[in-house]
Amino acid sequence: MQASKSPVVKPNLGSRLRPTTLSVALLALLGGAALPAQAVQLYVDTQTQQVFTSPGINRVKLSEFEEVNEAVGKVPPEELKTLETRLRQQKKKEELKAAEELTAALTPKENWSDRISLRGYAQLRYNQPISGDSVNLASPGDKFISDNQNFGLRRARVVLSGQVTDHLYVYIQPEFNSGPDAGDLQGGKVQIRDFYSDISFDDRREYRVRAGVSKVPYGFEILQSSQNRLAMDRADAVNIASRDERDMGLMFYWAPAHIRDRFRDLVRSGLKGSGDYGVLGLGIYNGQGLNRVELNDNLHTVARLTYPFKFDNGQFFEAGISALTGKYVPKSSQISVGGINVTPTFDNRGVQDERMGVHAVLYPQPFGLQGEWNWGNSPMLSVDRKRIESTSLNGGYVQAMYKLDNALGSWIPYIKWQRYDGSEKFSTNAPRSHLRETEVGVEWQPMPELELVLAYANMDRTNVNTFVPSLNGYRQVKADMLRAQLQWNF
Repeated sequence: MQASKSPVVKPNLGSRLRPTTLSVALLALLGGAALPAQAVQLYVDTQTQQVFTSPGINRVKLSEFEEVNEAVGKVPPEELKTLETRLRQQKKKEELKAAEELTAALTPKENWSDRISLRGYAQLRYNQPISGDSVNLASPGDKFISDNQNFGLRRARVVLSGQVTDHLYVYIQPEFNSGPDAGDLQGGKVQIRDFYSDISFDDRREYRVRAGVSKVPYGFEILQSSQNRLAMDRADAVNIASRDERDMGLMFYWAPAHIRDRFRDLVRSGLKGSGDYGVLGLGIYNGQGLNRVELNDNLHTVARLTYPFKFDNGQFFEAGISALTGKYVPKSSQISVGGINVTPTFDNRGVQDERMGVHAVLYPQPFGLQGEWNWGNSPMLSVDRKRIESTSLNGGYVQAMYKLDNALGSWIPYIKWQRYDGSEKFSTNAPRSHLRETEVGVEWQPMPELELVLAYANMDRTNVNTFVPSLNGYRQVKADMLRAQLQWNF
C-alpha cells in the first residue's frame, strides 16, 4: 500500500497524538497481510485517542492507504513472527526495569546507625570476711573489700560498637558505678570507660590506629575484660602499670587477618582470651590514668608484642612481652612522721615510671596455665616518708585452671597465686605495697548469659589507703575471705 497525505493537524493536537503513532504504524504493518486490496482511511478520536476507519465527531483523518502492489503490502510469516518476538522481548525488558525501580524505591537506604550493636554486662559481688583483721583490710582492685561492706554492683556497663564504614570502627562503653568513692559515702556515678575509633588503612583492617580513651596495650590481664577473667580481680603487680587499664592517647595495632580471627575465637569459645589488641601494639598516652587530668607535658609510650600459636592438636598457646616508660605526677598529702607533719615532695615535672613484663598463656583445653611477671621503677614514697622518688618494683602471678563442659554447663576451677613488692603509684603519697595472696575458686556458666563465681582468698596485703602515724607507715593486713560474683551478659 501507499499512504496519501493527510490533512494538516494543529501542533497541540499533534503532541497529544504522539502516543498513538506507534500503534498506527504497527497496525499498518501488521494489518498489511490481512487488509483487502483497496484504499483504507484511518481516523483518530482527539479525546479518546482511539483509531477508527470511518469519520465521526471529534475524529481527525490520519491517512489513506491505497493498494500499490499486493505483494508489497503483505508481511511474510517469518518476518511477522520475528517482529512479534522482538515486541515480547521489549515488553519483558520494560517490565523487568519497572520491577527493579519499584524494588529500589521500596528498599530502605542503609544508614551507618544500622551497623551499631548494643550489648553489655553487670556483676553483683559479695565479700564476706571469715577470719583475720578484716576491719583494716583494703584492696585497690575492689572497693567493696573494706569494713562493713557486703553486696556491691561491681560492674554495670553498656557497649555501643560497630564497623560504621569500611575503614572506621567505633566503640563506646560507659559505666554505671555504684561503688563508694573517697569522701563520698553515697557513691554512684556514670563515667566513660572507653570512647575510641579504630581507623584502618587497608581492606582487611590489618593496620589500624585507635584514637581516644582505650586500654593501654601492656601485659595480658590488663587487656582481658573482667567479663572474661576467671579470678575476681587483676593481679596488683601488673594492674598498677595502668590502674583502670585505660588512658587517653593514640595506639597503633597490627595483626594478620587470620590472627585477628584467632584472637576473637579465643574469647567467643570461652577460653578466656584477652581480645584483639594486635600482634604488635604501639602507643602514646597521657599516663595519669583513666579520666584524670594530664599534669605534665610528658607522654607515656608503650609497646607490646604477642602471638597466639595453634598446634596441630588444636591447643592454643600465647606468649608475649611488653614495656612502657614515661613520667608520672603523683598525688601527695600531709602525714605525721615522728610527730611532725610532713607533705612528701617530688619533681613536679613527673617521676620516672618504667617497666617491662612477660606473659604466657596455655589456654584451658581442658588444662590451662597463665602467668605474668614484670620489673621496673615507679614513683614510691621514700623510707624517711619525705619524698616520692622512682624506686624498683617486681611482681606477678601464676594461675592454673581446668575447663570442664557437661550437661549442667561449663565449669572452670582455678587457683591463682600472686606477689608484689613495689609502689602503689595511683594512691595518695604512692606508698609501698607488699602483697602475697592466694585465691581458689570455680566459675560456673550454666548458660551463655549467666555466670557464677565462688572463691576463697587468703590475703596478706598493705592497706595503702590510710597512713598510720603510730606505725610511721601503712598497715600490713592479713585476712581470709569468701567471695561470690553473679554476672549476667546481655
